[in-house]
Amino acid sequence: MRWYRNASMNKKLGHIVVVAILPMALMLLYLLWALSNATNAYTDINKNVAYANQYVRDFKERTDYTVYLAIIKNKRFDQMNLGEVTVNGIVTVNPYRYIKEFEKACADLSASATVENNEGQLVRLKNSLLSLNVCIRDIEKNIIAGGHYDENMKILRNDVYALTKIIQEGIQEYIYVETTNFVNVKSDLDRQNERLVGLSMIAMVAVLILSGTMAFRAARSVSVPIRKLCQMTSKVAEGDFTVQGEVESGDEISVLTRNFNNMTTEIGLLVEDIKKNQENLRMIEVRLLQAQINPHFLYNTLDTIVWLAEAGKKEEVVSMVTYLSDFFRTTLSGGRDIITVADDKRHIESYLKIQKFRYQDVLDYEIRIQEEILDIQVPKLMLQPLVENALGHGIRNKRGKGKIEIIGEKVGEDIIFKVIDDGRGMSRDELFRLLQSMEDNKNTASENGGFGIVNVNQRIRNYYGERYGVTFESVLGEGTTATVRIPARTQGNA
Repeated sequence: MRWYRNASMNKKLGHIVVVAILPMALMLLYLLWALSNATNAYTDINKNVAYANQYVRDFKERTDYTVYLAIIKNKRFDQMNLGEVTVNGIVTVNPYRYIKEFEKACADLSASATVENNEGQLVRLKNSLLSLNVCIRDIEKNIIAGGHYDENMKILRNDVYALTKIIQEGIQEYIYVETTNFVNVKSDLDRQNERLVGLSMIAMVAVLILSGTMAFRAARSVSVPIRKLCQMTSKVAEGDFTVQGEVESGDEISVLTRNFNNMTTEIGLLVEDIKKNQENLRMIEVRLLQAQINPHFLYNTLDTIVWLAEAGKKEEVVSMVTYLSDFFRTTLSGGRDIITVADDKRHIESYLKIQKFRYQDVLDYEIRIQEEILDIQVPKLMLQPLVENALGHGIRNKRGKGKIEIIGEKVGEDIIFKVIDDGRGMSRDELFRLLQSMEDNKNTASENGGFGIVNVNQRIRNYYGERYGVTFESVLGEGTTATVRIPARTQGNA
């Protein structure tokens, strides 16, 4: 079976599925067909018997008694109170309409009869109904002509009673014959079941043999090469990128082996390149972060300084220039990426004092950081992007005045910083998207620039590990709280 060994894994699995499922599917279809036929036969018989039973008891007594009442009262049928229950519990009927209804029932029963003989029985019943209809018309003609009581009673006893009895016995015979057909249906179903059981046993044995053989070959064609690949990957994990696997078949495993050989060669080359570039990567990252200073903030601040100078407010100009100088001094930090909490506090103070000039009618702020943590070293620009986010997306989008609180305290072995605003807040969907972007590490810097809170979160995790970082809580219309958790270390681990 060389063709089977070289076949793709999809084809091998497809062959197994066909061999295992197709015979069972055919057996199931045959079983459903047999059950459907039996069920339909049972249903037809039950329906016919139930339909015929409506006339077994009522037809004779209702017809006989109605005609009897018409004779003794000497009234036409349309002069009688038909449809009422008499003192003996029998409902009177219009015999012509009742016979017509019975004729229609006979036609329906003949069309749905499950036994061929019953069709002839119903033809005889229809002829009897025609004769009964003629007798009843003769009785009514005598009543219209006046009198003829004895003649009508004779017709009633000799003809009407006899015909209704024949009709009743005929419908009972129909029911009996239909009922006996249950036995035939059951016998046919038993024979089909015996045949199906025999075929199922033969098919099951054949399926087990064929599918077992094919499954064993397919499993072996996968497990053996994969075991070899596992051994080779273990060597690669130990740093040996010279291992090469042998390609023996033409299936997906052979493609995987060839790709593994190519991959190990490429990885060996890439590892060398990574080692060379790793030292440069950290320096590039720090410089890139420093290059992300928000230009709009700088432009707006300079515009504010110009406006204050034109207005002759020298003291405010001096304050603004001082705040801006402090802000950029911390931003640059002589190229260092680690600063103290005190430096980061001065940085956000400078930022908020500058923004206070611009948004003095809508912005209040408060900074409460414990003195015992001021000497702790943290990643540079850790809080300012969060404060910028609170101002840009929270306070500015709120009607009226808002407040930003920055809190820092030591909790156990960790330091917790909170940036709280009472601004617009976020809906559940907005908060979910923000947290998802942080989890996926997708940069979501604000429209006004800045480092972006995702960038802050990733830098913290890079320094301290996955259990640290930034989390958010927010309620639409009430505000947002950004929480930063870092370990209480005296030195950063840049």
